[in-house]
Amino acid sequence: MTTVSLSDAARDWLGGRGGEMTLRLSARHGCCGGQAGVPVAEPGAPRSKDGYARTQIQGIHVYVADDMGPGPYRVDLEGFFRWRRLVVEGAIGHAHE
Repeated sequence: MTTVSLSDAARDWLGGRGGEMTLRLSARHGCCGGQAGVPVAEPGAPRSKDGYARTQIQGIHVYVADDMGPGPYRVDLEGFFRWRRLVVEGAIGHAHE
């Protein structure tokens, strides 16, 4: 099971945006040909819930991609006004093939 925690700021912000969040890996390409999965958090549910486990954390419905690994991951909020965004601290995921 993937361990995920939310900061108070992230929880409150998500609560005002439907109370759902998706946590997944995003492929990042290296300069010399490698790839790594970088964890990203986005408000809302995934388009297709296949490949995601749903859990509830502090009143927020969190969809965690099956390939996330055990974590732990901490989701926080940064920025100000309308330029706020979720940030994830934690292990980088495995390489995508």
